[in-house]
Amino acid sequence: MADCADPGLMLNDFMEDLRRRAFEEKLPFKGVFELTPRCNFNCGMCYVHLKPEEIPAAGRERTAEEWIALAQQARDAGMVELTLTGGEPFVRPDFRQIYEAVCGMGLLTQIFTNGFLLDEETVQWLRRFPPYALRITLYGMCDETYEAVCGVKGGFTRVLQSLTLLRRAHIPTYLVATITKENEAELGAMIRFARGNHFPFTYTSSLVPPVRGASADAKAHEVSLELPPQEEIERLRAENTRYPKKPLTDFLLACRNYRRAFWITWSGQMQLCAFLTEPAVMVRAEPGGFLESWQSLLARLETLRQPEACASCRYERYCDRCPGVLYAECGASDRTCDSFCRKAQRTFAIYGP
Repeated sequence: MADCADPGLMLNDFMEDLRRRAFEEKLPFKGVFELTPRCNFNCGMCYVHLKPEEIPAAGRERTAEEWIALAQQARDAGMVELTLTGGEPFVRPDFRQIYEAVCGMGLLTQIFTNGFLLDEETVQWLRRFPPYALRITLYGMCDETYEAVCGVKGGFTRVLQSLTLLRRAHIPTYLVATITKENEAELGAMIRFARGNHFPFTYTSSLVPPVRGASADAKAHEVSLELPPQEEIERLRAENTRYPKKPLTDFLLACRNYRRAFWITWSGQMQLCAFLTEPAVMVRAEPGGFLESWQSLLARLETLRQPEACASCRYERYCDRCPGVLYAECGASDRTCDSFCRKAQRTFAIYGP
């Protein structure tokens, strides 16, 4: 009988095996290049957005040549997956130069974008250099909501056109949403839109304080953490496969980036993720600069310890504690704060015994 194994499942297993081996051997399997803090949107809760005139006080954007050199060094060190993000990566005039170069290296490359700048010519260009995946952030289901959240006119109309073009071009696309006070009433419509158009969709209501010189007031846009209706709680419990988690003494082991992934900021700092800005090391595009920075970052990360209070907390197995979010919300990765702990308490109230 012919082998009827699902090729997609076989690929997933293969990739997971590569990630496991990367962790064991401390190889930089996955990287993120934060190409710019600039964006054509002006979202009030964005953790990284800077206006062009604000950039010099916070650092210097790396050049296209520097990003390409870093990608080559990272690939030689073991990188397989690369994400290009911002800000909005398509605002860089040299984005295509960077993207075509990393695609030519054989990397599995995905792009994070707001989708506004993806006109027909750009989508046809992407067809010639198909990304591994393209992620678009959905901010609402009408132009009025986009203007309230992102400060742009006609935003939803433009993004809807982009999604139509991408679907016709068969470019693998998925949607994410950041839920705020301004768009929370449209979450149900977003879910129905994504399902009806066969776009994978995830969302979060967690907003992170700004980093790298940005000054957004994220908390002013955060939705309240009230419990969902009892009917929704029962549904969530019936589908629950996450909680309670196994007890954890080292929070780094819960991080899918630890020992196998990195994030390089627009100003050239290598760190574990978008939010854990300490420890971080400046990475050089010169030969050997990437590997030296990777090894230095690993050594410094291994000195991190989770907050002492977590070990005896009754909500520990319901807490999605993350070194980066702890750092962003609480000012350090080795201490907690009320806003962070309330999320674990809410999760316990939904999924707990």
